[in-house]
Amino acid sequence: MTALKQIVTQTLKNVVRPFVVTGGRPIAAALAGKPPHKTLSAMVRVKNEEEYLDRAITSIVDLVDEVIIVDNLSDDATPEVIGSLRARYPTKIKTFTYPFNVARYGDEHTALTKTRAGRRSPNYLPNFYSWCRARCTHPYILKWDGDTVATEALRPALQSFRQSKSQILFYTGINLHESREHLINGRPFEDVEPRLFYKHYSRYGDYQGYAERLVSPYATLFSEYAEYIQDPLYIHLKFCKQQRFTNMSANLQEREQRFSSIGEALSVDLRRQVVSLGL
Repeated sequence: MTALKQIVTQTLKNVVRPFVVTGGRPIAAALAGKPPHKTLSAMVRVKNEEEYLDRAITSIVDLVDEVIIVDNLSDDATPEVIGSLRARYPTKIKTFTYPFNVARYGDEHTALTKTRAGRRSPNYLPNFYSWCRARCTHPYILKWDGDTVATEALRPALQSFRQSKSQILFYTGINLHESREHLINGRPFEDVEPRLFYKHYSRYGDYQGYAERLVSPYATLFSEYAEYIQDPLYIHLKFCKQQRFTNMSANLQEREQRFSSIGEALSVDLRRQVVSLGL
Protein backbone atom coordinates (compact mmCIF):
# COMPACT_ATOMS: atom_id res chain seq x y z
CA MET A 1 0.00 0.00 0.00
CA THR A 2 1.42 3.38 -0.99
CA ALA A 3 1.97 6.09 1.62
CA LEU A 4 -0.74 8.24 0.04
CA LYS A 5 -3.24 5.37 0.07
CA GLN A 6 -2.44 4.69 3.73
CA ILE A 7 -3.15 8.32 4.60
CA VAL A 8 -6.44 8.31 2.69
CA THR A 9 -7.51 4.99 4.23
CA GLN A 10 -6.76 6.19 7.75
CA THR A 11 -8.65 9.42 7.11
CA LEU A 12 -11.66 7.44 5.96
CA LYS A 13 -11.57 5.29 9.08
CA ASN A 14 -11.23 8.24 11.39
CA VAL A 15 -13.73 10.59 9.81
CA VAL A 16 -16.53 8.70 8.10
CA ARG A 17 -18.65 5.85 9.38
CA PRO A 18 -17.88 2.59 7.52
CA PHE A 19 -21.19 2.48 5.66
CA VAL A 20 -20.62 6.04 4.43
CA VAL A 21 -17.22 5.08 3.06
CA THR A 22 -18.43 2.01 1.23
CA GLY A 23 -21.39 3.85 -0.23
CA GLY A 24 -19.39 6.86 -1.31
CA ARG A 25 -21.07 10.00 -2.57
CA PRO A 26 -24.62 8.66 -2.89
CA ILE A 27 -24.80 7.80 0.80
CA ALA A 28 -22.93 10.96 1.78
CA ALA A 29 -25.55 12.93 -0.11
CA ALA A 30 -28.40 11.00 1.48
CA LEU A 31 -27.05 11.58 4.99
CA ALA A 32 -26.34 15.26 4.50
CA GLY A 33 -28.73 17.63 6.22
CA LYS A 34 -31.14 19.43 3.93
CA PRO A 35 -33.42 22.45 4.09
CA PRO A 36 -35.64 23.19 5.96
CA HIS A 37 -34.01 21.11 8.70
CA LYS A 38 -30.72 23.01 8.78
CA THR A 39 -31.01 24.41 12.28
CA LEU A 40 -27.97 25.92 13.97
CA SER A 41 -26.32 25.82 17.39
CA ALA A 42 -23.72 28.48 18.12
CA MET A 43 -20.88 26.90 20.12
CA VAL A 44 -19.05 29.51 22.20
CA ARG A 45 -16.10 28.44 24.35
CA VAL A 46 -14.91 31.17 26.70
CA LYS A 47 -12.35 31.92 29.37
CA ASN A 48 -11.93 35.44 30.73
CA GLU A 49 -13.90 37.16 27.97
CA GLU A 50 -15.68 39.81 30.05
CA GLU A 51 -14.78 42.67 27.71
CA TYR A 52 -16.67 41.73 24.55
CA LEU A 53 -18.69 38.62 25.34
CA ASP A 54 -22.00 40.46 25.60
CA ARG A 55 -21.57 42.05 22.17
CA ALA A 56 -20.29 38.81 20.67
CA ILE A 57 -23.42 36.93 21.73
CA THR A 58 -25.98 39.62 20.99
CA SER A 59 -24.58 39.93 17.45
CA ILE A 60 -25.61 36.32 16.66
CA VAL A 61 -28.39 35.38 19.07
CA ASP A 62 -31.10 36.20 16.53
CA LEU A 63 -29.29 34.39 13.70
CA VAL A 64 -29.14 30.90 15.24
CA ASP A 65 -31.53 28.47 16.90
CA GLU A 66 -29.61 28.18 20.17
CA VAL A 67 -26.43 29.51 21.76
CA ILE A 68 -24.32 27.13 23.83
CA ILE A 69 -21.85 28.99 26.07
CA VAL A 70 -19.21 26.91 27.83
CA ASP A 71 -17.12 28.68 30.45
CA ASN A 72 -13.71 27.19 31.16
CA LEU A 73 -12.92 28.34 34.70
CA SER A 74 -12.97 32.10 34.09
CA ASP A 75 -11.71 34.15 37.02
CA ASP A 76 -12.88 37.57 35.79
CA ALA A 77 -16.45 38.83 35.35
CA THR A 78 -17.24 36.39 32.53
CA PRO A 79 -19.63 34.27 34.68
CA GLU A 80 -21.63 37.39 35.54
CA VAL A 81 -21.83 38.37 31.87
CA ILE A 82 -23.01 34.87 31.01
CA GLY A 83 -25.65 35.03 33.74
CA SER A 84 -26.94 38.33 32.42
CA LEU A 85 -27.14 36.98 28.87
CA ARG A 86 -29.01 33.88 29.97
CA ALA A 87 -31.49 36.00 31.94
CA ARG A 88 -32.16 38.11 28.84
CA TYR A 89 -32.45 35.16 26.46
CA PRO A 90 -33.72 32.27 28.62
CA THR A 91 -35.15 30.27 25.72
CA LYS A 92 -32.16 30.74 23.43
CA ILE A 93 -29.05 30.48 25.58
CA LYS A 94 -27.81 27.40 27.44
CA THR A 95 -24.73 27.60 29.65
CA PHE A 96 -22.26 25.03 30.93
CA THR A 97 -18.99 24.94 32.85
CA TYR A 98 -16.02 22.84 31.78
CA PRO A 99 -14.20 22.15 35.07
CA PHE A 100 -10.74 21.30 33.75
CA ASN A 101 -7.78 23.53 32.94
CA VAL A 102 -7.45 23.24 29.18
CA ALA A 103 -3.93 23.27 27.78
CA ARG A 104 -3.30 26.43 25.80
CA TYR A 105 -2.34 26.62 22.13
CA GLY A 106 1.36 26.00 21.58
CA ASP A 107 3.80 24.20 23.85
CA GLU A 108 1.20 23.24 26.47
CA HIS A 109 -0.91 21.51 23.84
CA THR A 110 2.15 19.98 22.18
CA ALA A 111 3.20 18.33 25.44
CA LEU A 112 -0.13 16.50 25.67
CA THR A 113 -0.01 15.26 22.06
CA LYS A 114 3.15 13.27 22.80
CA THR A 115 1.53 10.64 25.03
CA ARG A 116 -1.59 8.52 24.86
CA ALA A 117 -2.58 9.65 28.35
CA GLY A 118 -2.18 13.27 27.28
CA ARG A 119 -4.39 12.82 24.24
CA ARG A 120 -7.06 11.24 26.44
CA SER A 121 -6.84 13.95 29.08
CA PRO A 122 -9.76 16.36 29.65
CA ASN A 123 -7.07 19.05 29.45
CA TYR A 124 -6.42 18.19 25.80
CA LEU A 125 -7.84 20.90 23.54
CA PRO A 126 -9.61 18.62 21.00
CA ASN A 127 -11.32 16.81 23.89
CA PHE A 128 -12.57 20.14 25.25
CA TYR A 129 -13.93 21.08 21.83
CA SER A 130 -15.58 17.67 21.49
CA TRP A 131 -17.21 18.08 24.90
CA CYS A 132 -18.60 21.44 23.82
CA ARG A 133 -19.75 19.98 20.50
CA ALA A 134 -21.73 17.31 22.36
CA ARG A 135 -23.68 19.99 24.25
CA CYS A 136 -25.08 21.35 20.96
CA THR A 137 -28.52 19.95 20.14
CA HIS A 138 -28.96 21.11 16.55
CA PRO A 139 -27.45 19.38 13.50
CA TYR A 140 -25.29 22.33 12.44
CA ILE A 141 -22.73 24.07 14.61
CA LEU A 142 -21.51 27.64 14.25
CA LYS A 143 -18.15 27.96 15.98
CA TRP A 144 -18.14 31.37 17.64
CA ASP A 145 -15.77 33.15 20.03
CA GLY A 146 -16.18 35.50 22.95
CA ASP A 147 -14.18 38.22 21.19
CA THR A 148 -15.84 38.12 17.77
CA VAL A 149 -18.75 40.29 16.65
CA ALA A 150 -20.74 39.55 13.50
CA THR A 151 -20.56 41.87 10.52
CA GLU A 152 -23.68 42.65 8.52
CA ALA A 153 -22.59 40.03 5.99
CA LEU A 154 -23.12 37.13 8.41
CA ARG A 155 -26.93 37.23 8.35
CA PRO A 156 -27.34 36.75 4.56
CA ALA A 157 -24.52 34.19 4.57
CA LEU A 158 -26.34 32.06 7.15
CA GLN A 159 -29.66 32.47 5.38
CA SER A 160 -28.09 31.30 2.12
CA PHE A 161 -26.38 28.36 3.86
CA ARG A 162 -29.67 27.18 5.36
CA GLN A 163 -31.21 26.95 1.90
CA SER A 164 -28.24 25.39 0.12
CA LYS A 165 -26.82 21.88 -0.19
CA SER A 166 -23.64 23.03 1.60
CA GLN A 167 -22.65 21.08 4.70
CA ILE A 168 -19.66 23.14 5.78
CA LEU A 169 -18.85 26.83 5.46
CA PHE A 170 -15.34 28.29 5.41
CA TYR A 171 -15.00 32.01 6.11
CA THR A 172 -12.84 34.67 7.72
CA GLY A 173 -12.98 37.85 9.78
CA ILE A 174 -10.95 41.01 10.19
CA ASN A 175 -8.40 41.60 12.96
CA LEU A 176 -9.29 45.03 14.29
CA HIS A 177 -6.53 47.29 15.59
CA GLU A 178 -7.11 49.01 18.93
CA SER A 179 -7.38 52.32 17.05
CA ARG A 180 -10.73 50.98 15.75
CA GLU A 181 -9.87 52.53 12.40
CA HIS A 182 -7.27 50.09 11.07
CA LEU A 183 -6.48 46.44 10.57
CA ILE A 184 -3.54 44.63 12.16
CA ASN A 185 -0.30 44.98 10.22
CA GLY A 186 0.80 41.61 8.82
CA ARG A 187 -2.42 39.89 9.84
CA PRO A 188 -5.39 41.91 8.62
CA PHE A 189 -7.60 38.83 8.34
CA GLU A 190 -8.05 35.62 10.27
CA ASP A 191 -7.41 32.33 8.48
CA VAL A 192 -10.23 31.08 6.29
CA GLU A 193 -11.41 28.08 8.31
CA PRO A 194 -14.50 25.87 8.70
CA ARG A 195 -16.65 27.72 11.24
CA LEU A 196 -20.06 26.30 10.32
CA PHE A 197 -20.43 22.57 9.82
CA TYR A 198 -22.69 19.53 9.90
CA LYS A 199 -22.30 17.99 13.33
CA HIS A 200 -22.66 14.37 12.27
CA TYR A 201 -19.53 12.64 10.92
CA SER A 202 -17.38 15.56 12.05
CA ARG A 203 -14.97 15.58 14.95
CA TYR A 204 -12.10 17.54 16.46
CA GLY A 205 -8.51 16.36 16.16
CA ASP A 206 -5.00 17.72 16.43
CA TYR A 207 -3.55 20.35 14.11
CA GLN A 208 0.23 20.17 13.61
CA GLY A 209 0.80 19.48 17.29
CA TYR A 210 -0.13 22.90 18.63
CA ALA A 211 -3.88 23.39 18.23
CA GLU A 212 -7.20 21.71 17.47
CA ARG A 213 -8.76 21.26 14.03
CA LEU A 214 -12.11 20.24 12.66
CA VAL A 215 -12.14 17.05 10.61
CA SER A 216 -15.13 16.52 8.34
CA PRO A 217 -15.70 14.39 5.24
CA TYR A 218 -17.67 17.27 3.75
CA ALA A 219 -14.53 19.40 3.78
CA THR A 220 -12.28 16.86 2.10
CA LEU A 221 -13.76 13.71 0.60
CA PHE A 222 -16.99 15.34 -0.55
CA SER A 223 -15.77 18.87 -1.17
CA GLU A 224 -18.74 19.70 -3.38
CA TYR A 225 -20.57 20.27 -0.10
CA ALA A 226 -18.05 22.88 1.07
CA GLU A 227 -18.73 26.59 0.62
CA TYR A 228 -16.15 29.38 0.87
CA ILE A 229 -16.84 33.05 1.58
CA GLN A 230 -13.98 35.51 1.23
CA ASP A 231 -15.73 38.57 2.62
CA PRO A 232 -15.19 38.95 6.39
CA LEU A 233 -18.19 37.75 8.38
CA TYR A 234 -16.94 38.88 11.78
CA ILE A 235 -14.79 41.43 13.56
CA HIS A 236 -12.12 39.85 15.73
CA LEU A 237 -11.36 41.97 18.80
CA LYS A 238 -8.41 40.05 20.22
CA PHE A 239 -6.01 42.90 19.54
CA CYS A 240 -8.34 45.34 21.33
CA LYS A 241 -8.38 43.42 24.62
CA GLN A 242 -6.31 44.22 27.67
CA GLN A 243 -5.18 40.58 27.93
CA ARG A 244 -4.70 39.61 24.31
CA PHE A 245 -2.85 36.33 24.27
CA THR A 246 -3.69 34.55 27.51
CA ASN A 247 -5.17 31.59 25.60
CA MET A 248 -1.72 30.87 24.13
CA SER A 249 1.37 29.21 25.54
CA ALA A 250 4.36 31.45 26.24
CA ASN A 251 6.10 30.53 22.97
CA LEU A 252 3.12 31.67 20.90
CA GLN A 253 2.57 34.80 22.97
CA GLU A 254 6.04 35.99 21.99
CA ARG A 255 5.26 35.40 18.32
CA GLU A 256 1.84 37.06 18.47
CA GLN A 257 3.24 40.23 20.03
CA ARG A 258 4.80 40.97 16.65
CA PHE A 259 1.36 41.21 15.07
CA SER A 260 0.02 44.14 17.04
CA SER A 261 1.12 47.15 15.01
CA ILE A 262 -1.20 49.37 12.99
CA GLY A 263 -2.02 48.29 9.45
CA GLU A 264 -4.11 49.57 6.58
CA ALA A 265 -7.21 51.66 7.20
CA LEU A 266 -10.61 50.01 7.36
CA SER A 267 -12.85 50.32 4.36
CA VAL A 268 -15.59 52.93 4.66
CA ASP A 269 -18.21 50.22 5.11
CA LEU A 270 -16.32 48.33 7.83
CA ARG A 271 -15.54 51.58 9.64
CA ARG A 272 -19.25 52.40 9.58
CA GLN A 273 -20.09 49.01 11.06
CA VAL A 274 -17.49 49.31 13.81
CA VAL A 275 -18.97 52.67 14.80
CA SER A 276 -22.58 51.42 14.66
CA LEU A 277 -21.69 48.42 16.81
CA GLY A 278 -20.15 50.67 19.43
CA LEU A 279 -16.83 48.87 19.29
